[in-house]
Amino acid sequence: MKDEDVLEDIDFDELDDHLEQFQQDDFIKEALAKGVDLRQYAMQIDRELRDVEMESITQYVAKSADIVDLYNQVQSCDDILARMQEMLLGFQADLGGISDEIRHLQNESIGMNIKLKNRREAEERLRVFLDQVYIPPTLIEGIDDGEVNDGFISYLMILNSKLTYAKQAEADASSLGIVPGTTPAVKQVESDLEKLKLRACAQIREWLLGRINDLKKPKTNVQIVQQTTLLKMKYAVSFLHDQAPSMALEFRETYAETMSRILFGVFKAYHTGLIKFHDEAATRTDVVAVEEASLKSMFSSRVNVNKQTNAFSLGDRDQILTQATAPPIMIHVAQAENLKCPYETIFRSLQQHLMNAATSEYLFLLDFFHGADGFRVREFFLRIFAKTLSLCLEQLENYLCTSFDSIGLLLMIRLTTDHKTLMAKRRVPVLDSFLDRVLLLLWPRYHAVIDLNVQSVLQAKPKKLGSVELHPHYVTRRYAELVASILTLAPMDDEASGATILNGLAALRDGLVLLLEKLSEVHKNSKDKCVFLINNYDLVTSVVTERKITSDETAKFDELLMGQRDKFVEEELVTWYGPLITFVQQTEAKGVAPDGAKVDRITKDFNANWKSGIDKMNGNVMKFFSNFRNGMEILKQVLTQLLLYYTRFLELGKKAGRATTEIVTTQEILYEIKKYSRSF
Repeated sequence: MKDEDVLEDIDFDELDDHLEQFQQDDFIKEALAKGVDLRQYAMQIDRELRDVEMESITQYVAKSADIVDLYNQVQSCDDILARMQEMLLGFQADLGGISDEIRHLQNESIGMNIKLKNRREAEERLRVFLDQVYIPPTLIEGIDDGEVNDGFISYLMILNSKLTYAKQAEADASSLGIVPGTTPAVKQVESDLEKLKLRACAQIREWLLGRINDLKKPKTNVQIVQQTTLLKMKYAVSFLHDQAPSMALEFRETYAETMSRILFGVFKAYHTGLIKFHDEAATRTDVVAVEEASLKSMFSSRVNVNKQTNAFSLGDRDQILTQATAPPIMIHVAQAENLKCPYETIFRSLQQHLMNAATSEYLFLLDFFHGADGFRVREFFLRIFAKTLSLCLEQLENYLCTSFDSIGLLLMIRLTTDHKTLMAKRRVPVLDSFLDRVLLLLWPRYHAVIDLNVQSVLQAKPKKLGSVELHPHYVTRRYAELVASILTLAPMDDEASGATILNGLAALRDGLVLLLEKLSEVHKNSKDKCVFLINNYDLVTSVVTERKITSDETAKFDELLMGQRDKFVEEELVTWYGPLITFVQQTEAKGVAPDGAKVDRITKDFNANWKSGIDKMNGNVMKFFSNFRNGMEILKQVLTQLLLYYTRFLELGKKAGRATTEIVTTQEILYEIKKYSRSF
């Protein structure tokens, strides 16, 4: 082969790859690095390989017997594995047959389960159907011969279920898609079910009418019968309503009529018993400006002091407002205690008794007749209570026609408002219209009584009101007590009611002011008139203050009192220090220079009499004003005004150029005033 041919057979690209690979070899790298001849190195490697090969052949020959034995063992294992393969293939074939058989059994099992499920569903539906259709002897005996009790109610529930099923208008699963009433089984027992129904209704009707008769018996506790007997059998009423509506209606009518008569009798007797304890608080003559003759005892010409204000004094009557929800009065207890009470106590007890009865009856009706379709408890309740409510309103109207007790009327208004709140908390709305009607009766009568008092003041004749002395008149005391009582009780949180009350009091106040001015004319001198008015105005403000009442209504009397006090102060100062007061007023009014000689005369007179004047003014204040606090306020005002007048007089004296060495100093007057000021 030529060199050219050899060169053509060489793949230089592959050669480059081999060279590059050799360069990466660690031994070749090391040889090249050391400058070793590669040919020699290759020959050395070749010799080493031959040596290793020869050594391997020698070892192979030495181990040939073992290799033959190993070969024989491998052949034996191959035979065993072949037999096992044949055996496993046989097992595989057998398992394939078993798997097919299992799959077949699974399919059969699924089919059987479906059949079993269907049969069970059919059995359950048929069982329900048979349970609803079949009439067991125990049911017949329980309905026909059984006493109406808890067991009877159980049988009644079973019978009601069967009757409802038989009348069912639509097919269901239990009847296998057939309307129950059209099935032969239901038609076969239909007449028996109807007989049982009629027998059950007759039993229920007889039992219910028996309980109605129990309610009619004297001294029967209606609520106990309702709670312990009737409510336990409320399902019987529901059954009667569903299966025999005419009987249910008959029972409701009988119950309503019976309870109406019972409640009417109870409340009529209760009112008759309570009214015996009534102690009249006010009569027709108990108006503010009553004539003195009406206050005198039949056997005496003296004025009955207690009668002057009793009808207008609140006393402890307002305590009843804290007892608005207390239990009603028990007649036998009141008799044992010889109770005497104002009408608002009777009114509270009656209304409390009525609310308790109404609450109990309403809740009973709501529970007992709850199953009746379209049954309206409120309307049925009003049918039962109509006569009783009319009786209560009639009794109230009869009392109001002759009532002149404004305090009692206000108390009843407050009680009724509290009772409305109580019934709202109980969520029993059946007395709302009744309580509103009560308020519509009370408010006009209250205003009528206040108008009577206003007219009594406006039409009063001073000559018939007794003697008019300097101390407060009995008319004023009656007015003060009445106003204080009304302001204490007035429901001012209600703007409309509060406004009407204040309007009535304003008219009464204006009338009293005019009357007091007329009465003051009995006194001949202006000071006595002033003292009379002060004492009367002060009485009004004192009574209101004692009751801790704050009202714009009494502010008018504060103004009038201050005006009369100012007049009295001037009158008193003029009485004892007339020349000095007149001189100061006239000189200051004219604006001219003071007369020195006159200043000297007045100074001399004042020096001689100023202490005695203060003492006499103190005596007059003590004599004129029975209210110590009022008297001290007036004395304080008198002495203060005296000091102011005297200070102005000293200024005028200085203008007149008069010497001040003999003039009483203001410090002396202040020292003297302090002696009296210790008492106020």
